[in-house]
Amino acid sequence: MNEFNAYLNHPDFTTLKMFFKENGTRRTYPKKSLFTRQHLIPRLAGWVEAGIFQYTHVDEDAAAHIVGFAFADEFVGDYPALLGDIPASVSIQAVTDCTVYEIPYRDLVRYWDTDYHTQRYGRQIAESLFSLAYRRLLESYSSPRRRYERLMRQCPTLKETIPLRSIASYLGVTPETVSHIRRDLLKGEKP
Repeated sequence: MNEFNAYLNHPDFTTLKMFFKENGTRRTYPKKSLFTRQHLIPRLAGWVEAGIFQYTHVDEDAAAHIVGFAFADEFVGDYPALLGDIPASVSIQAVTDCTVYEIPYRDLVRYWDTDYHTQRYGRQIAESLFSLAYRRLLESYSSPRRRYERLMRQCPTLKETIPLRSIASYLGVTPETVSHIRRDLLKGEKP
């Protein structure tokens, strides 16, 4: 679902994918198991071979918010936490059974430091992730209907693979709101 995490459409991720496959350990995560736990310092980064992970942030009032997903053929990990060697801001949990090529983050850093080309490549990936986060921040100011429509245009099969409550959490609305939006769209009602 490269259309969901649009950062994957910018730099060529083939090199990074091959790095994970050649240097990583292939591991299976059963549904509901954790790849990363919020508040702990993550030590692993991964490339998803199969399955879906969801990123969940639990706020100071103990409310859980789904803030992202990682699908097959995508990077998985709390990149800012890995960069800063700080506690993760999210838990990353398998929504389905997942297969991942994982490597210790220090090995990824060594790879970035190999030469000028890998440093530049790492910078391009970081810039793409920043652009994605910035775009999502700006989108948060749109109406729930606009956010839902944009999400479905970006990733039309998402509603077949992710439960309604998870899509609602990602959009920052209730499941009932998403149901109302879907009903209005089916009726052809204008916003």
